[in-house]
Amino acid sequence: MTVKRKLYGLVALGIFIAALVASVAVYGVASMSRASHSIFDNALLVNKNVSTLVVLFEQSRSLVRSVSSDSNTQAVEKAFAAFDAIDQKLADTSIDVFRSITNEGVREVVTSFIASLDRSRQVSQDIFKAWLQGDKASAAILSNVDETRNEAAMRESLATLTAFVDRLAADDLAALERTQRVTIMVAVAVAAVMPFLIYLAFLVARQIALPIASLTFAARDVERRKFEPVSIEHVAVQRNELGSLARVFQKMAVDVQRRQEELEAEVEARTHDLAAKNELLEKSQHRMETELDIARSLQGAMLPQRMPKHPSYSGRAIMRPARELGGDFYDFFIIGEDEIGLVIADVSGKGVPAAFFMAISRTVLQASARERRSAGECLAETNSILCEQNPLEMFVTVFYGILNLRTGVLQYANGGHNPPVVVKDDGEVTQLPQTGGMAMGIMAGLTYQEGSVTLSAGDTLFLYTDGISEAMDGEGHEFTVDRLLASLSESHRQSLDIVVSNVTDAVSDFVGDAPQHDDMTYLVVRYKGPPVAPMAVAAGRDGAELAQPV
Repeated sequence: MTVKRKLYGLVALGIFIAALVASVAVYGVASMSRASHSIFDNALLVNKNVSTLVVLFEQSRSLVRSVSSDSNTQAVEKAFAAFDAIDQKLADTSIDVFRSITNEGVREVVTSFIASLDRSRQVSQDIFKAWLQGDKASAAILSNVDETRNEAAMRESLATLTAFVDRLAADDLAALERTQRVTIMVAVAVAAVMPFLIYLAFLVARQIALPIASLTFAARDVERRKFEPVSIEHVAVQRNELGSLARVFQKMAVDVQRRQEELEAEVEARTHDLAAKNELLEKSQHRMETELDIARSLQGAMLPQRMPKHPSYSGRAIMRPARELGGDFYDFFIIGEDEIGLVIADVSGKGVPAAFFMAISRTVLQASARERRSAGECLAETNSILCEQNPLEMFVTVFYGILNLRTGVLQYANGGHNPPVVVKDDGEVTQLPQTGGMAMGIMAGLTYQEGSVTLSAGDTLFLYTDGISEAMDGEGHEFTVDRLLASLSESHRQSLDIVVSNVTDAVSDFVGDAPQHDDMTYLVVRYKGPPVAPMAVAAGRDGAELAQPV
């Protein structure tokens, strides 16, 4: 027999027993309920209403007997009024009795009783009518003959009703006793069969539970990777659903363990391969970082580290790249005996490409400047060369100025760069006028207009890139040129080291922890007036002032 059939058989047996017990219980409850309802409904209702009718009838009889031949008309009328009210209550109560009784036997007996009551009421009314009409002889006859006869009929009807109710209660009590006997017999039968059913259920449950427990332990062994197919062989040999399940489980568990072993071997191989590749990546990253450090050092070495010492000027320079390598650069170099070239530039883009383009731009610009060309001619020639050697189509903004140390005249040209700031010795802060030039490397054959300004002794020239004015805080607000000019308002009274420190601190306080995406570079030169002796200075000589590429 299959497990399904065993379960179905047990369920069917349980349903049959439950139905049998339920039927007996329902039958007993219904019988007891009917008996109880019959007893209480009929007994209480009949007794209550009949008692009420009897009381009202006795009251009406008392009123009838209160009238005699000695009673005057006023006393008769008063007694009749009271009688009429009680008689109306008798009629209403009789109607309520008929409406509430549902048992036909009770209804027939009560009907006979009420009919006798109605006849007695009629006789009483006839007696009062005779008294009111002054017919005392007829009233006396009715009182002595008919009333006596009707009272006897009433007594007989009441006795019949009482006997019927008693017999009805006895029948109901007998039915209740029979129901109790049947209920006891059913309970005894159920109690006798229950141990057998429990034992049968235990056997079936044991036959089902043991194989399931074996499969549960086997599943746990699979999870622990200790499963042996022979452990559930005693279940697999069964020719039922549990046996089929065990055979499928055996095959599945073996496949799972094999696949898990294959997967672990593959994961181990992949892990080893990944570790080797990670090692290569780490080596490559280390090599790249080393090369970037070297490139950063080389880029810093390309920029002039010291400004030539001279009594007519002093200077400071700082470059802070946004990445490992920057695209900004500054430059200063001596041209002839009385002039010095000042350069500030910003290459488009960042990183290695910008650094290479910066090196090319600086080399070409410095080579053109050393040929003693004017600022505009120098930028024009540099632009033409960069346009010919610009495969990445990059560009660079440049400010180039030539400062005459004897006269203080600054002759300059601007290729799309931020105009430098001049701080006068008296504290006035202004920007150099623009000359309208375009960034270099975009279009060949451009010309660059020149401008000039005369510096007085104590004037300070501040050259910078847009990484300062466009530095952003955490909310995306820019530092702006106005804030830069405000930070330079006291520069005429401060040393160049303090000027550089003030600008750096102002930008850092504004930016906070927000990451920056552009290089920050500036070159500061203070003109001290014409030299008092011929210039004899060599670049890099001891005592030269320091520039600070960062």
